[in-house]
Amino acid sequence: MDSKEYLRQLNKHLSYLYGFARQMNELDFAISLAGEFRGAQDAGWATTITAREVFDEITAHFETQGNRSKAELRVILMLYCQLAEAGGIYESVKNVLGVITLKPYLLWPFKDLVRVKQAPNRVIGPNANATFRDLATTAKAVGLIKLSELFEGAFMDDLRNGISHADYVIWDDGVRLPGRNGGYAKKLSFPDVNEALTQGVGFFQVLAEHNRTSVHSFDPPKKIVGRFSANPPMPWTVYFDPKTGAFGITGSSPGSMTTPEYNRQVAINGFLGGKVLAFFSATQSEFAKQIEDHISAAGFEPNNVAMSEGQLSSLIEEIEIQSLWDERQPHTVIGDVLLASPWGFRWVYSKSDFDSLLGKPLVDFQIC
Repeated sequence: MDSKEYLRQLNKHLSYLYGFARQMNELDFAISLAGEFRGAQDAGWATTITAREVFDEITAHFETQGNRSKAELRVILMLYCQLAEAGGIYESVKNVLGVITLKPYLLWPFKDLVRVKQAPNRVIGPNANATFRDLATTAKAVGLIKLSELFEGAFMDDLRNGISHADYVIWDDGVRLPGRNGGYAKKLSFPDVNEALTQGVGFFQVLAEHNRTSVHSFDPPKKIVGRFSANPPMPWTVYFDPKTGAFGITGSSPGSMTTPEYNRQVAINGFLGGKVLAFFSATQSEFAKQIEDHISAAGFEPNNVAMSEGQLSSLIEEIEIQSLWDERQPHTVIGDVLLASPWGFRWVYSKSDFDSLLGKPLVDFQIC
């Protein structure tokens, strides 16, 4: 797909992720939006500052009219590599994905990718290739198959690697990647390079817009009873101050506390089994297969739970007792396919029933 279609798909599927995660644990979702956070630090130490400056700089270059010199193109390509390596920003989406897996919010979500060398002592953080491969792997594990594919294509690894290691030549017909240390040489036309730049910079922008829109939604402040990171459930307040730009979470509860709404969500999350959707059926009907294929074509891989008629009846009874139905849809008629999402259980009577579950994109992202 071209860069425009890529960004349309990214905007849609990133919105799905944010909607699912916010419903499952709004507190961990909220703190994830901040990206890199290392506790008490003086101002000026978060690398997210650099990432946003780089985005502004490369955007300014894009707005310049006329032919570019080799030096100007070289600067743009180096800025592109900086955006690809902006792991502090991408920590936000890694922690949002973690909400689906029911893992608590992590200060260092990519810590498992870090390599520690003993002689001499040094810490080597993950490069962009490892970071995006990890994001893609995690998205696939939670059932977001299309989003996983989109993460893999965010930045062109051959181009990023060639520029970062000075293994490239800007020639009359485009950018050549000799692969001096092995592998196949590659030639990218200038239109190909422009597509890669548009896709990578657009990825950064779509993610930033989702984070910004979500942060701003906490004005006015919202009181939430829930679990923040590994803390026990208790009341918290999430706030955004549009005057100062301050965004944060405060709490003063003397101890653990739950509400019926919190307990209901915990129960729903447990049925999802670490994925965004779960598919329950006691029959192998043609209709059930059609719905399953439709869900797959839409970019999702739910937990597929085959049940006997008795097991399904017991599940429905438990749903009734705990009030776990998706309140957005009537559920009076029993169907062939029972689907669980972060909002609860619903019968799927048609393909459009499933589509209505997803809703509209969070951000109205304009692609010129």
